[in-house]
Amino acid sequence: MDVVPGEKPNPTQPIPTLPVPFTRQSFTEKDLNTFAADGDSLAGLIRKARTGSAYIPIGFDMTIFYPGTDGGAQWGGAAADKAGILYVPAKEIPVYTSLIKKPSTEENKAGTSRLYQLNCAACHGVDRNGNHDGSYPSLVNIHKRLNPKQVHQLLLKGRGMMPSFSHIPENERAAIVDFIFDKKPEKEIASTQKSDVPYQHTGYNRWYDRNGYPISMPPWGTLTAIDLNSGQRKWQVPLGEYKELTDKGIKPTGTDNYGGPLVTESGLLFIAASKDEYIRAFDKETGKILWSAKLPFAGYASPSTYSVNGKQYIAIACGGGKLNTKSGDQYIAFALP
Repeated sequence: MDVVPGEKPNPTQPIPTLPVPFTRQSFTEKDLNTFAADGDSLAGLIRKARTGSAYIPIGFDMTIFYPGTDGGAQWGGAAADKAGILYVPAKEIPVYTSLIKKPSTEENKAGTSRLYQLNCAACHGVDRNGNHDGSYPSLVNIHKRLNPKQVHQLLLKGRGMMPSFSHIPENERAAIVDFIFDKKPEKEIASTQKSDVPYQHTGYNRWYDRNGYPISMPPWGTLTAIDLNSGQRKWQVPLGEYKELTDKGIKPTGTDNYGGPLVTESGLLFIAASKDEYIRAFDKETGKILWSAKLPFAGYASPSTYSVNGKQYIAIACGGGKLNTKSGDQYIAFALP
């Protein structure tokens, strides 16, 4: 096994036999989406990459993770009922990265570009292009969205998935702002940042073709019922769809998804989560869609249910924003008959 100098990975990894996986566990050239744009060039890249099984250590060559670094299952979590059935939303989109040598700070000095590489490149990319789905936004032409003062505040306080960088000195935060706003010439300043770690990765690069579709074979998003009593799947269905593909005769592919399910005593399972901005009710026994409604913004959250004066409601927070969907700030409640 090829590894970076100084690393000694274990030759094997413990792989549980049960429950059975609810996503595919490897990605190779044969798993390339048959209608992916630029399929030949993508196949060439996959052929040269480190891929084919889970838990491959990152190296200097492209390493493909499948499921990706944020799913399979992700932060939205799962739901379970009293019968011991677990309902798991997941996605199956390849993610690639590699290792590069980390900028040195041995001389206690760092240029503005080096400070960016040390603090920001792992998420926003070494080229500042972010990633395709917008979860790590591009910083190219950031002046069209934010001014330097606003970026200073973001570095100081953080927002959403971005942590605060208040632990680094103000002059270093100012140097990072100068870099992302392309202020020239590059300055070299005294730096307090020390690290014995010689490498950094090149970002969480979710892999889509130039048309915006994942390069893996569908399904790209799923909802799976797993019987925890036996460890076997009860059913699995796509979660979400691209209508333009369905209209071409392609069966629903599922989409990226963020958000958990709600399972009820009456046999229903409610979930939004999908990029197509729908909330759906599934039959928890079969996985059949019984109802759906378009939301004003994607519901990347878990639904909740409550009762007022004997009338039951389902509510969902609709914030959108992720996956290049429009942003909003609404709560939507549906009343049950």
